[in-house]
Amino acid sequence: MLQQKIQEKTNKKIKSRKNFFATLIKKNLKLNKENIMTEILDNNINQHFKELIIRTLGIITRNKTQKHIEISIHPLRDLFQDYYKEDIYWKFESKDSVPWLCFWSRKLAEEPANGIYPMFYSYSGKQNGQNIKYLILAFGKSVKKETNIDWDKKLPLENINDFFNKLGVEGLPTYKNEINYGTSKVYKAYIVNQEKFNDIDFQDEIYNDFKNLFEYYLAYAKYITYEKNWSRINESKEELKIAYEKELNKILETLEKLNSEKINSMVDEKEENSIHIKKDFNFPLNTILYGPPGTGKTYNSVFYSVGIIEKNESIFKLKNDDKVFKKFKEYKDKNLIKFITFHQSYGYEDFIEGIRPYLKEESKDLKYTLHSGIFKDMCKRAKNDKENNYVLVIDEINRGNISKIFGELISLIESSKREGEKEEMEVILPYSKEKFTIPKNLYIIGTMNTADRSIALLDIALRRRFNFIEIMPEYNILKEVEDIKVNLLLSSINEKIEFLLDREHTIGHSYFLNISTFEELVKVFKNSIIPLLQEYFYDDFEKIKTIFSNNGFIISKNISLNNQRKSIYKLNEEALKDKNNYKKIYLSVEDEE
Repeated sequence: MLQQKIQEKTNKKIKSRKNFFATLIKKNLKLNKENIMTEILDNNINQHFKELIIRTLGIITRNKTQKHIEISIHPLRDLFQDYYKEDIYWKFESKDSVPWLCFWSRKLAEEPANGIYPMFYSYSGKQNGQNIKYLILAFGKSVKKETNIDWDKKLPLENINDFFNKLGVEGLPTYKNEINYGTSKVYKAYIVNQEKFNDIDFQDEIYNDFKNLFEYYLAYAKYITYEKNWSRINESKEELKIAYEKELNKILETLEKLNSEKINSMVDEKEENSIHIKKDFNFPLNTILYGPPGTGKTYNSVFYSVGIIEKNESIFKLKNDDKVFKKFKEYKDKNLIKFITFHQSYGYEDFIEGIRPYLKEESKDLKYTLHSGIFKDMCKRAKNDKENNYVLVIDEINRGNISKIFGELISLIESSKREGEKEEMEVILPYSKEKFTIPKNLYIIGTMNTADRSIALLDIALRRRFNFIEIMPEYNILKEVEDIKVNLLLSSINEKIEFLLDREHTIGHSYFLNISTFEELVKVFKNSIIPLLQEYFYDDFEKIKTIFSNNGFIISKNISLNNQRKSIYKLNEEALKDKNNYKKIYLSVEDEE
């Protein structure tokens, strides 16, 4: 009997243990399954959400993505619902003056035109004279419809209007005298281009920034609308407050870090500028800008001149900046910059010094006076003003007789031979008998058209004393004109010129810069491009026809006279008026490729 009771008790313990382990295993299996499902869901939501955002941003910023996919949120709605416990809505607009992408919850917005929501805005404008594109991740807010809901006042945010005004970005779309969507607040700003857009790290950065903002937004939505939506929210008000403050602190930490980086960057820039000003301006004293006709050599000399005066090399890279042209004029008026053009008749007496006849009006007596040339005058001013730089721009420097113009001073312009240097050289001027040196704060900028004269044929004395900067055609700045890709048109013409002649005779972009209509394009070809090609090829019209891909601009007629046959060529003006003939020039090149 006792043995039976002991056995029953033992069996009960074993059964109890079996039940315990079975329950434990079930719980673990369920827990593991939940963990696995959560991990899968987390991976899926991140993968799909990132892909959706990057592809859509590719559309609104007009940057090509690696591959094309259908942009649709409908298959993802259930996934978003399970993950965020919230109905998520979205919309994007690529044809707006400021293209945008928006995600929102109905708790804080009925639609993008009414409420608050995380937004991406794509802004295109000009900064320091150059085209630039910014992608702004913002705390968005409807513009046309006033909303009673606003972002947390604890957030130290700057609106888009102030952000761009501080940066000096111009040419942005406006609404009621302010930048479009300018009242939305900036969270992160990215400078975007095609190369950067396809960078995986950059895509990750954008997505992670958005995800942080979006999770903050959803926590904020639940917390501030609890009283209105409490029946549909599982958490208590206290739980929502804790969750919201956690997300708020993450955003505040990010903003504090961004602000700290901005301050450090400003300090570094200030220190760098201070060092840069203290040290000598590091740019060659003698420089020649050279290149084919129409590439903007004289135009660029303006930016180089102002950059030298202000001892700021970053100005060299600017384009189409009215402020620089205004400064150029001011410095010219102050005699800090002088502009001259060399020609075949220009001589030493004009440039350095010489004796000139002078007729007195009263007595009509002819007298001879000593005349100081522009270079001698600039040297004197620069010597008496050591604090400032002076610039002499010599346009078409290769068209003058260098030996005749510079004379004995050709040796003195070398940087090592300037006043105050170890190898300083001094000469006695032939007419005035003055001792003469060239100061080291006088810069010489020359421009040279390579179609007139190759660098290889340039005066050797000049070549070894000057640095050379090549200015070639810039195709990316040319605009499309009535469906004609002017950049491809010019690059195709230049490729053929380089093949048939050389790169020094290519055609510059400036011929096409101010073209906005097809009629203007026709005039440029008729009055500039074709005459230039006739000069290049000495009226060899067969080569010119090849340049134009035999599109009919040039037509020929065979005639016989005294048993001799010859082709007579002429311009076909009707063919010039056909847009397709311009497309043939670059389409033929694409076909060959």
